[in-house]
Amino acid sequence: MADTSCHYAGGREIHDFFREIFMTHAALTRIMDRVHEQAGLSTAQHKIMRRLKGSGPATVPDMAAALGVSRQFIQTVCNHLASRGFIEFTPNPRHKRSKLVTPTEAGQAAFRQARDREDAIIANALPEMDSEKVAEACQLMGVVREALAQVPEEI
Repeated sequence: MADTSCHYAGGREIHDFFREIFMTHAALTRIMDRVHEQAGLSTAQHKIMRRLKGSGPATVPDMAAALGVSRQFIQTVCNHLASRGFIEFTPNPRHKRSKLVTPTEAGQAAFRQARDREDAIIANALPEMDSEKVAEACQLMGVVREALAQVPEEI
């Protein structure tokens, strides 16, 4: 016999959930901008360093596509990172003109410092978060993200 006690969320409930996500994103953006600046990286620079740490060396066009921003924006941010010695442009065996962006030791250290500060601020701001509820929330967010990715362009 099927369990009929499940109540599926309606459009209004999901809309309220999305609004909470947007407001949380705004609060996180404000805090993370300050944390990244204190660690010596802008948020854009931090995103590029995180991308390089997670995926390894990449071209500017590849990072732009992955981050959903223009190639020119990524190039500007990378040029600034390179001027600070946080990344270097290395030869790309697959393409003569499109160099690979590679983090340097100094860049990796700056990224680690920013991540350590983030972790400390989060732990201090939210000291009593239930780890099971956090895991459930992460799972729910993954389900929502995957479902939204399947929504056709034309609704």
